Amino acid sequence: MNQISEVLATLIHYNVAVRDTLEYCLKKDSYDANLFKEKKRSILVEVDQHTPLKDIIDHSGENGVKLEKSIRDFYDKVYGDNSTILHLADDGLRVDHNQHLVIYENVMPIHENINYMILGVINDGHKKNLDIAEMEKLWKADETMYRGVAYMTLVNDLIGLFNDFNKAMQESKGQPSPASNFIGKDLQTVINQINFVRANAKETDLVYKNMEDHINALMENMTGRRDLPEGKKFPDVMKETQDLINIYVRDAEAKFRELYVPAMNELVAQAKEDEAKRVANGNPAPAPATPKEEAAQVASDDEMAEIDPKTGLPKA
Repeated sequence: MNQISEVLATLIHYNVAVRDTLEYCLKKDSYDANLFKEKKRSILVEVDQHTPLKDIIDHSGENGVKLEKSIRDFYDKVYGDNSTILHLADDGLRVDHNQHLVIYENVMPIHENINYMILGVINDGHKKNLDIAEMEKLWKADETMYRGVAYMTLVNDLIGLFNDFNKAMQESKGQPSPASNFIGKDLQTVINQINFVRANAKETDLVYKNMEDHINALMENMTGRRDLPEGKKFPDVMKETQDLINIYVRDAEAKFRELYVPAMNELVAQAKEDEAKRVANGNPAPAPATPKEEAAQVASDDEMAEIDPKTGLPKA
C-alpha cells in the first residue's frame, strides 16, 4: 500500500464512522454499546492527532477551521457526554428518535466535505500515475453505500412525518394548525436533506438512478406536484420506494464489506510495518513532512470546499 493509498484508506475509514452515525436514525430494539463507544472515539481521534485528515484541515485555511469546528460540534451534540440524542445508560444505549434532524444536519455536510478531500487525493494520485485502483474502488463502494443508507433513513422519516402531517390536518378539519405547521417544517427539512444527498451524488449507475427517481416521484406525490400512479394509493408507492431502497442497501453493503475489510486490515498491517521501521531506525516519531502531508496540501488546494447546506453544493 503506497502512502497516497494510506491517506485514502484513513479518510474513507473516517467517512464510514460519520456515515454509520445514521444507524441511530433507524428505530431498533437495541444498539451495540461497544460499537457506539468505538464510533464515539473515532469521531474526534482523527482531528486530535497528527493524521491525514488533520493535515488537510490545517492546510485549508478558514474552510479547515470551519470543518474542524463542525466536527467538534457534531461530536458534542451527538456523541458527547452531555448529548441528549445518544446516552449510554446501565440498560444500554438510549436514542432520542425525536432528534433525527440534528443527526442529518451534522452528518451530511461533514460527509460531503470529506468526500471532496478524497476526490482531491484521488486526482493527485492520477496526476502522479500512482496505483490507487483498489482505494478508488473502495471509495466508489462507500459512496454507493452512503447514498443508500442516507436515503433509507431520510425516506423513513419522510413517510413518518407525512403521515403525522396528514393526521394533524385531519384533526384540525383540513385547516393549518400549530401542530401541522410544526410537522410541516420538519417535513421540508427532510426534503431539503434528500435534495442535498442527491445534489452531491457522483453515481451514474442506472440502478441508483432508478432508486433516486422513485424517491423524487414520492416527494412530488406528497407535495402535489405529481399524481399517484393509476390504481395506487400512498401506502403502495411508499412501500415500493422503501423496498427498492432496502434492496439497494443490501446489495451495496455486500460489495462494500467485500472491499472494506481487507483494505482496513492492510492499512493496520502497513501502520505496524511503518512503526517497526521507524523504531528500528531509532526514530519512532513520524517525520515532520511526508508524502501524506503533500497529499493533504493538494486536497486542500484543489478540492476542499465549504458545502452550502441550502443547495447541497460547494460554495463558489
